[in-house]
Amino acid sequence: MSPDQKRSEPQAQTVIAGRYRLEEHRAQGGMAEVWRAVDLQLSRTVAIKLLKSQLANDSTLAERFRREAVAAANLNHFNIVTAYDAIEYDEGRQALIMEYIEGKSLREVLDTRNQLDSKTVQHIGISVCAALEAAHEQGIIHRDIKPGNILMTKEGRVLITDFGIAKVLGEGGDLTSENIMMGTAKYLAPEQVKGDPLDERADLYSLGIVLYECLVGKVPFYGKNDTETALARLQREPRNITTLRQNVNPQLAAVVHKLLAREPRSRFRSAADVRLALSNVNAPVSGEPEVVARPTTDRTPPTGKVIRPKGYTPNGTPAPSVKEPTDQDGSPRRRPIRENPIRENSVRENPVRERAVRDHSNRSSTDSAFLDRYRPSPLVLAIVGVVIAVIAVLVTQSLRSEDSTPPVASETVAGVTTPVYTGPVEITGVRSFDPEGDDKAENEETVLNVTDGDPETIWTTSCYRSSTFGSKSGLGIVVQLNAVALARMEVDIPGQSWKARVYASAQSATTTSQWGRPIWEGSSDSGSTIATTFTSPSQYALIYFTEVGRSGMCSSKNPYRGSISEVRVSPAP
Repeated sequence: MSPDQKRSEPQAQTVIAGRYRLEEHRAQGGMAEVWRAVDLQLSRTVAIKLLKSQLANDSTLAERFRREAVAAANLNHFNIVTAYDAIEYDEGRQALIMEYIEGKSLREVLDTRNQLDSKTVQHIGISVCAALEAAHEQGIIHRDIKPGNILMTKEGRVLITDFGIAKVLGEGGDLTSENIMMGTAKYLAPEQVKGDPLDERADLYSLGIVLYECLVGKVPFYGKNDTETALARLQREPRNITTLRQNVNPQLAAVVHKLLAREPRSRFRSAADVRLALSNVNAPVSGEPEVVARPTTDRTPPTGKVIRPKGYTPNGTPAPSVKEPTDQDGSPRRRPIRENPIRENSVRENPVRERAVRDHSNRSSTDSAFLDRYRPSPLVLAIVGVVIAVIAVLVTQSLRSEDSTPPVASETVAGVTTPVYTGPVEITGVRSFDPEGDDKAENEETVLNVTDGDPETIWTTSCYRSSTFGSKSGLGIVVQLNAVALARMEVDIPGQSWKARVYASAQSATTTSQWGRPIWEGSSDSGSTIATTFTSPSQYALIYFTEVGRSGMCSSKNPYRGSISEVRVSPAP
């Protein structure tokens, strides 16, 4: 077939090489597409990776495809997708036959969940390290570890796939130019960006980026384009994970930050070392609240209990030596057996208590009878309690009446007078608002980012296939003020091509229609900051996206996402 002849595009029910019947299109990348298929000879489900028809005549890509088959075929591991065969069909078109995994890519999971708990991230890291350990032992570095190349099953199995740009250490013929960065920009190691020689630690850095994104909800470095994103890691350090998400296990965060060391020599030496470090992380069981662990030392086991050697005080200092008493023959002197040594010691060590016990034992029966005779009755005690309670109430009311009342004015709208707070205005609460979602929330775990005063920390929607959220009319966040007031609000929205509305109300609402008419409506054309003033006294405000633009943090399948970086309020002018 000549290069000008057009190859037929694969479709469902097409049989390839007389053996593999295509069933369902599952994924698509820059070079290839993946199908679920049936091996008609062995009656088993397989995954088939097909080189795109327009690239079939590229000898370099064809060779890369072949190398992927060779690299994967030599790796037989529970956490690596198995390659069964590499075939050529349709007069030169390449196909890779692989193990079919029923599940989702980590990219798909993050597109819907945004952040994962520490225990899940720990499990992903251990599994990927096990796979990389097997690959590195064969002298193969993956060079493209990213969420899209990590698969997850419902049973908890985690696998890596796509060795398309893998390199066998020591082999020539890299199939890449010295001026071309191979891999995905967001997950490249600094040495990949600079074009330096690579070893296994480049994969470990990429894994660190993946785990960082799983915990925080975004990668640590990004820019306006791939080049700027790649270079960002050469110019600054990633922000500390525990400052962006406080409930992350600090031991896990420490492992991830070591993976992200700019210099390879400062990272872990091998995938085996990372796997061991992750295994020693005392992450809480999924579903339980995460607790910040105390810093430990070399003497501190994972449980946090400090074990001191014999002869040391609880503070870690040597205890003073005490010479045990001996008899005349030099043998240890036997201590007398006491009936209750604990009580006796406690009395002897406390002279005040010793005297009290002695006085009590010497008290005459006459004294006891006198006390019993004049002990107050329960009725008297009850009356005294009621009197004390009444006095407490009267004193409290008196103090309250003397307190200065908060500054309050009043406003009359449509004949109704409403008290309006005129003191300092501040945000006391914030939550996500997704009335048409399954759980009525949207990335609730990051919503406090909009009030932390840091423009680099953001709240985002999930990634959507449609810019208008599909079946949803929109979603956003609700901000609560400290009182019903007339306030001015500013909202910083990064990104482009968004449309939004702002509502204000004296009471919170659960549906969009209950919020009434918007006090602001516009788009990114008006700038990156919404500035509006409440038209009536309100304590709640809803910032509601009706359309969002494309985001480089999302996949090509679900490319649309909205975000809010900061919300500020002040008294209305």
